[in-house]
Amino acid sequence: MLALVMAGGRGMRLGLECEKPLLEVYGRPMIDHVLESLEAAAGVHEIMVVTSPNTPLTEEHVKGHRIFRTSGRGYVEDLQEILSHLEKSLDEPVMVINADLPLISPSTIDWIIGEYLSGDEEALCVAVPEKLCRVYGLDFSDSMDGLVPCGVNILMSKNRVQDQRILEASMLELAVNINSCSDLHVLEKLGENDGREETHKRGREVLE
Repeated sequence: MLALVMAGGRGMRLGLECEKPLLEVYGRPMIDHVLESLEAAAGVHEIMVVTSPNTPLTEEHVKGHRIFRTSGRGYVEDLQEILSHLEKSLDEPVMVINADLPLISPSTIDWIIGEYLSGDEEALCVAVPEKLCRVYGLDFSDSMDGLVPCGVNILMSKNRVQDQRILEASMLELAVNINSCSDLHVLEKLGENDGREETHKRGREVLE
């Protein structure tokens, strides 16, 4: 399916001097890690990077991919804009993924797509246990019944309310969503090799 990489946010909580998608993670811009995993995922046939007036340098950085620039009024508004654009010519599910998930792997992307295709709902929201975030000291601002949305969704390419299923995934690679300085600190403590090894080791285990 088509993957939409949401890359228009300012990252104000991080107090960055650079655009958030271009924040250096393990020696490369954070968005590059996400794009690389999407490119290697069997279930993704095309990538579109969704930028905004807040991220002109990101737009230049990813110019090898399809780009859609929104008005940059906010995440929800940006998503509504791109869906309104797509529904004119597309009638199929799309993956929506934030540019701040540097540890996500191709196998996890394919697993999420497979889970979506096995259900009947139009939309799927991937969430991690709140307990997992607390164990690792990860910041989060939203929780629903003990689950924290991780920034990965699949939904039909239509700008309307859709029936949604919550997919619980106790996976560190989905919990490490870089939104604050404390999240960056966790990522630095893990280190590139240790972080990826830890996320792969945990796999899809249920957190006890």
